[in-house]
Amino acid sequence: MKSNRLQSLDALRGFDMIWILGLEHAVRSFCRLFPGGTEWWFERQFHHVAWEGLAFYDTIFPLFVFIAGVSFPFSYAKQLERGVSPLRIHARIFRRAAALILLGMVYNGILAFNFTDFRYASVLGKIGIAWMVAALWYVHFGVKVRLAICGITLVGYWALLQLTAPDAPAGFGPFTPEGCFPGYLDRLGFTPGKFYVAGLLEPSGLPVSFFGSATAMMGMFAGDFLRSGRTSLTGARKALYLVVIGLVAGLAGWGVSFSCPIIKQLWTPSFMLVVGGYSFVVLALFYWIIDVLHHDRWCFFLQVVGVNSIAIYMLKRIVGYRQISQFLFGGVASWFPDPRFVESLGVVVLCWLTCWFLNRHRLYLKV
Repeated sequence: MKSNRLQSLDALRGFDMIWILGLEHAVRSFCRLFPGGTEWWFERQFHHVAWEGLAFYDTIFPLFVFIAGVSFPFSYAKQLERGVSPLRIHARIFRRAAALILLGMVYNGILAFNFTDFRYASVLGKIGIAWMVAALWYVHFGVKVRLAICGITLVGYWALLQLTAPDAPAGFGPFTPEGCFPGYLDRLGFTPGKFYVAGLLEPSGLPVSFFGSATAMMGMFAGDFLRSGRTSLTGARKALYLVVIGLVAGLAGWGVSFSCPIIKQLWTPSFMLVVGGYSFVVLALFYWIIDVLHHDRWCFFLQVVGVNSIAIYMLKRIVGYRQISQFLFGGVASWFPDPRFVESLGVVVLCWLTCWFLNRHRLYLKV
C-alpha cells in the first residue's frame, strides 16, 4: 500500500465505507443479542434519525462528500505539475460528475427501464454535483474568495430555508417535509423522477445537492491545509489546527441550530457545520496517527476498501453478498439468538475480500 497518496485519506475513506458495507447492521444485531438492546443509546446511533436531530450514522454520507473534497487539491496539483491544460481539467471535472450521476442511476435500477417510477437522484449523484460545484470554485478562485463563497452558500441556504413552500398544507412550516422550500423546488421540476421522501422532497436532488457543495468546499479547505508547505506547520501542528477548526465549526453549527434545525434530509447549514466539524476532527485523528506518527500497519484493512470505495459500493448492489453470507455462515449464525449478527459480519468479510482481491491485482474503479 506504499505510495505517494495520503495514507490517512484512504484509511478514512475505508472507515467511512465499511459502515455502508454492513458493519452498522452487525452492530445493531449485536445489541439485539442482549435484553433491551434495541433501546440502547449506542444502538440508536446506527440508525438514521427520522427527520430532525443527529446520530452517528447520519455522519457517514457527508463525511464521504468531505473526503472527496479533501482529495481534490492533491489531484489538481498533480494535474498542474503534469501540465494538464485548464480545458482538460474542466472536462475531467464534468466527466467525473457525469460518471457519478450515471453510476447512481445504475445503482437505483435504471437498467430495468421502468422510467415511469424511477428515482433519478442518488447518493452518488449528490456527491457528483456537490463535488463538481466545489471543484469549479476551487480552480477559479483563491482561498479567501472560496471562504466567502462557502459562507455565502451557507447563509443563502439558511435564508432559503426560512421560506415556506407556497403549496404547503396549512400548519406545516419551512422545516417540515411538506413545507420546506427545497421540496417545493423539487416538485417544480428541478429534480425529475420519484422522490425519496414520500413524494415531497428529494434529499439528493439538485437544490439540496447544490447547497451541499459547502461540505465539499470544507473538505477542500482541509486538503489545502494539509498540502501547505509552510515550514512552521509540522504534521502534529496541522492535526491540532484541524481539530480546532472542527470544534469551531461544530460549535457554530450548534449555535445556528437554534434558528435552523439539524436535518440531514435537508442538509441544513447547521447540519453541514456540525458534521463538517466532526469531519475535520476525525480527519485530524487519522492524519496524526497514520501520516505523522506513522502507525500505519493497522490501517491496511481500511485502505484496501478506501482505494476502491466506488467499486465495492456498486458491487454490493449487484452481487448477492447477503445470500452468499447466509450460505457460507448460516450454520454458525444459527447458534446466535439473532443470526443477522453473523450474517452481517459475513457480508463485511466478503466485501473486504473483494476489495483485497481488486487491490492485489491493481484493479481500481477510478471515477
